[in-house]
Amino acid sequence: MIFLVVEDSPALRESLCYVLLSLGVKSLPVAGRAEALESLRGQKEVTGAIVDIDSRESQGLELIRELRDSPDYRPVKVVVHTVQSSRELVVKMMELGVVGYLLKPYTDKELYQKLKNVLERSQAHDYQRRHIRVKPDPDELLRLHFKLPNVPGLISGRIVDISVGGAAVELFNPQAEETLKPGTQIPRIEFILSRKQFAPPGKVVLYKEKLLALRFDFLTVAEKTTLARYVFKRIAV
Repeated sequence: MIFLVVEDSPALRESLCYVLLSLGVKSLPVAGRAEALESLRGQKEVTGAIVDIDSRESQGLELIRELRDSPDYRPVKVVVHTVQSSRELVVKMMELGVVGYLLKPYTDKELYQKLKNVLERSQAHDYQRRHIRVKPDPDELLRLHFKLPNVPGLISGRIVDISVGGAAVELFNPQAEETLKPGTQIPRIEFILSRKQFAPPGKVVLYKEKLLALRFDFLTVAEKTTLARYVFKRIAV
């Protein structure tokens, strides 16, 4: 596994590369966008990139957009390195398909754990997915339920993972496959997150055995804000 480390500060570049090496990951340290693209052209084995987006010189945002727009580089798993945590930025980065965040500042010990968490999470990340999915905290008992026309009672389950775009649910009361076939519209997908009630409309994306994948068709501004903050907290730990 090889990661690009795109960071304007030589000291931070060296620190990131050192910690990655301790986690068994080789590094290609570069100062900015142009150098990063040149390195990618010569290294097909690069699987990820840690990209600083705070420095104008590094042109990190432009680099991330180019990686996402290129069929050759789209599979590269991008980790954002930043001090920024506004809702607008978080949502923008999620929509660009980043794997995770490294929030500055941090100690060397914190950096090790943060990078370890990001690398573990990135293993299951699908670069074609628009939004980052996160697993709920083990102490949280996130439940979800909804009704369908002509189906008696509530269909309910445990949220396995969730994103700003949708959720995966392990059903308590599995249904017949034709009941939850892909494309089935759901008027209200109800759940409580961070003590706030959600009820977005949505549709079935996939149903296999007890596992149901749902897409949210629409979120209110308040729902999107709460969900983006929740996801951000889970990926920034």
